[in-house]
Amino acid sequence: MVKLVRPLIWVLNKVSNALVRLCRVTPRDELAAVHNREELTHLVEESERLGLISKEDSGLLTSSLTEPHNPVRDLQVPAARITTVGVEADLDAILATAAEHGRNRLLVRDGDRVIGSVHARDALIARSRGRTASAHDLARPVPELTGQDTISHAIEQLRQRRASLAVVRDEAGRLTGMVTLDDLLARLLHSQAA
Repeated sequence: MVKLVRPLIWVLNKVSNALVRLCRVTPRDELAAVHNREELTHLVEESERLGLISKEDSGLLTSSLTEPHNPVRDLQVPAARITTVGVEADLDAILATAAEHGRNRLLVRDGDRVIGSVHARDALIARSRGRTASAHDLARPVPELTGQDTISHAIEQLRQRRASLAVVRDEAGRLTGMVTLDDLLARLLHSQAA
């Protein structure tokens, strides 16, 4: 995450120094006066207003500052659209479900309980090796998030747990959806490239 934000900090540092010089003040340590995201966002808005940066650059910088702090509920696949298999599903059933729905990763459920996720690749490998396995055998644990968790928090949780998806639950513990690492990273990268 630090490598991703470093160029942004460098640009903001240059912009803030330019603003300070416009007031005929010699800049101090570039990062000493910057404390939080709101101050940086305000600085970007002022820079655009004064014509120091373009509207496009302002939009890019603002989304880079705010997107990681948006809640995952805006990105989740609703629970009704999640593709699942039961714990007892065999390799053929896993592969058939994945092909039918065009998904590589499926949630493994035991009734209302989410056991984990299974990747179609794992089922293919097991079948090619002549193994007999169920979705329960191949399931990997999935982290749980709340809809209020931020995109950056979700990415960090998935990274720490080496998971590619997480389930999202409401305050009562009910499953509301699912987010994937691919979708979270794509949203961040899109906000930086927009």
